[in-house]
Amino acid sequence: MGAVVAMLHAGLRCAFPAQQVLLAEGGPAPERGACLWGNADPGNAGPHRAARAAPEPATRSVRLSTGGGALAIPCAFPRLVEVDREHVWPLPELLAELLAMPHVVGLAEIDGALHWVIDARRLPHA
Repeated sequence: MGAVVAMLHAGLRCAFPAQQVLLAEGGPAPERGACLWGNADPGNAGPHRAARAAPEPATRSVRLSTGGGALAIPCAFPRLVEVDREHVWPLPELLAELLAMPHVVGLAEIDGALHWVIDARRLPHA
C-alpha cells in the first residue's frame, strides 16, 4: 500500500493514503471538524467502539483532499507510516453494506493494531 497517515479519530484507529493528506496541524483541533463515522457524538461513534471507553481528545487535525474539496478531521496521534500490501485487506462486500460508509474501504495492520482504511475521495460532501 505504501505510506499512510495513521491516527485516532473519535476513539477509533484509522489510516488514510498519505497522498490524500494535505496538511497535519498541531494545536487545538477544529471545533467543527468532520466526523468519519457519521455521528458527531463521540460516545456513540463508529464501528467497533467500546461503549464505555472515552475517546482520546482530538489535539491535532489533518486536512484531507476529498472529492468535494479540503476537509479538516480532528484526531489524536497522527503519524506517517509505511504499510506493506500483505498487511492490508479490502473490506468484505457484506461488511461494507452493513457499515453503510463507502469511505471505509479496508483494514490495515499497523504496529500490531487494526486500523480502518479510509478513502477520502469517497467521503460525503459537507
